[in-house]
Amino acid sequence: MAADPSPGTQQPAKEGRGRLIAGAVVAVLVLLFALFNRDRVEVDWIIFDRSSGLIYVIIVSAALGAVADRLLQRRRHKK
Repeated sequence: MAADPSPGTQQPAKEGRGRLIAGAVVAVLVLLFALFNRDRVEVDWIIFDRSSGLIYVIIVSAALGAVADRLLQRRRHKK
């Protein structure tokens, strides 16, 4: 007969699953938001100005935000 796992052993898996689901929902919302905003806009890309599709501006902004979040999370865990 297998022993029941202690209550604390399943908590990280549930927490990880919840974060994964939340991340997937946010990713779908960002993707839908980008797809519904396909207009062209004038954007200052720091090193040049260009008329770009708003979808690319949204995707680049989301990607930069995700990278910034990961860097800040890593820095917080090192302390």
